[in-house]
Amino acid sequence: MMTTVNATKWMILILTSIWIQIEVIRIKGHWIAGGNVAFPFLVAMLLWWCPRVIKDFKGL
Repeated sequence: MMTTVNATKWMILILTSIWIQIEVIRIKGHWIAGGNVAFPFLVAMLLWWCPRVIKDFKGL
């Protein structure tokens, strides 16, 4: 079930991924592998995995 929080996280992930791709192409002149591929995974970890781990660490 898609909650408002999850929908917001998905929008942030998609929009920041598109934005980083456009900026890299604007600056470099072409798309490059590497950070462009890793960025969405890092953002997903930041939005979904880290809050859960922090809550577990705090014991909430």
